Amino acid sequence: MAKTSKLEDKTNKSDKHPGRQVLEIRDLHTQFSTPDGVVKAVDGVSFDVVKGKTVGIVGESGCGKSVLARSVLQLIDHPGHIVGGQVLYHHYDEGEATASQNDILGLPPGGSEIRSIRGGHISMIFQEPMSSFSPVHTIGNQMVEALRLHKPISKVEANEQAVDWLQRVGMPNPSERIRAYPHELSGGQ
Repeated sequence: MAKTSKLEDKTNKSDKHPGRQVLEIRDLHTQFSTPDGVVKAVDGVSFDVVKGKTVGIVGESGCGKSVLARSVLQLIDHPGHIVGGQVLYHHYDEGEATASQNDILGLPPGGSEIRSIRGGHISMIFQEPMSSFSPVHTIGNQMVEALRLHKPISKVEANEQAVDWLQRVGMPNPSERIRAYPHELSGGQ
């Protein structure tokens, strides 16, 4: 039997902005300069992310999926560089009918504005998530810390949200897993 995602069921039904564009990627180009020449890792990619929907990026190994995701958040390391395109982020404040818009690529890469967007509004799970976790802290402590960095919430509220997110992505026994250390989870979890 196929497993279905619970993300759709968890969307906020009272959301004042369902179905609106949150992110627009337009004609994005990211290249790497190598001794053998220029590698066009992302070559003219365009797509939208709509509020309340999940977007999957799939493709063969080495086709540029990770470079694309890292480009969206301005996380490209040397010798790579974004050479064209737009990454438009639309943020809807509570009660507002229209969104504020930022071209993420126009923000200073280490500035406070892009840092508040990273993790606070747009997040990325890297290819080797287990190596991204600290081995000496529980999964829950690390999730709670990240949530509290970007939201003015208590530890209790952050813990509840962390359990909810683990449940949303299909983690078995999320209330128990939250207390686990990274090495206690399988690579598939």
